Amino acid sequence: MAIQLFDVLIALLIGLTTGLVLQRGRVCANTAFRNLLLIRNSEIASILLITVLVEIVGYQFLEILQGTNFVSNPIPFSIILVPIGAFIFGTGTVLAGGCAGGTCYRIGEGSVKSFIAFIGFGSGVGILVIAPFKDILENLRNATDWSINGQIPSLELLFPRWVWTLLALVILAIFIMYQIPKTSKLTHLRPVWTPIISGILLGFLGVSARIASTSTGRAFGFSTTDGIGELFQTLAGILNLIDSQTVGWAGYFIIGLIGGSFISSIELKEFKLKVPNTTDTIKFFSGGFILGFGAIIALGCNFGHILGGIPELGISSFVAALFMILGNWCASLMIYTRLNHPYPTSTPIDI
Repeated sequence: MAIQLFDVLIALLIGLTTGLVLQRGRVCANTAFRNLLLIRNSEIASILLITVLVEIVGYQFLEILQGTNFVSNPIPFSIILVPIGAFIFGTGTVLAGGCAGGTCYRIGEGSVKSFIAFIGFGSGVGILVIAPFKDILENLRNATDWSINGQIPSLELLFPRWVWTLLALVILAIFIMYQIPKTSKLTHLRPVWTPIISGILLGFLGVSARIASTSTGRAFGFSTTDGIGELFQTLAGILNLIDSQTVGWAGYFIIGLIGGSFISSIELKEFKLKVPNTTDTIKFFSGGFILGFGAIIALGCNFGHILGGIPELGISSFVAALFMILGNWCASLMIYTRLNHPYPTSTPIDI
C-alpha cells in the first residue's frame, strides 16, 4: 500500500521529535544495559522502563477509545530464534557502540563510526532477507513458532489488558516518586533533561507512532529494524539489485529520527564529525552487521521488542529483552573487564 503524503509528514514529525528526545536524553539501550552492569548506574535504563510503562497505559486508552480499532499485535515467538537472535543483537550493541536507536541518533550528531555501523546494520538485515537465507530462516521460524490455541503468546491470554495497565500505573507512580529525589544527584550527561522527562516524552511518542502507523496498515509502534530495512531495500531497488521497493512509514520515521538528532545537536552545539581509524571502521561495521543479523533472526531490535513489543504485551518481547541484556553483558564483561578496554564517555565513572 502506497503511503500518503500526510502519513509521510506525520512519520517525519514523530521521527524528528523522537530523535530530539534520544539525543538530549542520551537514550541508548547499549548504554543502559552496560552502565547497569559495570557501575550499577540505572539512569538510562530507567528511561526505557518509564517509556514502556507510559506506552502500556497509552495502549489501554487506545483500546478503550472508539474509532481507534486497536487490537494488540505482539511479535511472533520462535522459541529458538528469538532468544538466539536477541543474544546476538545484544553482543552487537557493544561492538557497534550503540543499539539501533542509539546508532541512528549519533549519526545525527556527526558520528561517522555510527554511520558505518548503520551501513553494517543494513547489510546484516539484507543478507537474511534474500534467498536462500530468507527461506532457511522462514522454515526454522515456522518449525519453532510457539502459539497458544492458535494465538501468539501474550500476557493478555492470562489476564485482560486493563489488569496489566493497572499494574503499570502502580509501578510508574512508585518509580517516578523514587526517581524525583535523585535528580539532584544525577550523573546523567545532561542532568537538566532528566530520565523522567525522556521516558514520559518517549512514551507519548511511542503511542503516537502506534496510532499514526496503524492508518498505513502497519499496526505497531516503535521499531527501527523495519525502517532501516526499508531504506536499504529501497536503495537496493534503485541499484537494480532486487525488485523495486518503496519507503514506508517506518523508513520515513528513521529519516526523521536522524534529522531530529541533527537539529538538536546543532542547537546544543554538540554536532561534530568524528571519523574513526581503520581498526574502528572494521569494528563498527562488524558490530552493525551483527545488530542487523540478530534483529532479523529475533524479529526485532531493542526498539522493536522493548519499546514496541512489550507494550503489545507479547511474551516474545519480554524474552528478547532478557537475552539482549545477557548478550550485552557478556560482551561488556569480555571487552571492558577481561580485555581492559577503557569505558566509553557515556559511562560515568564518578558516582
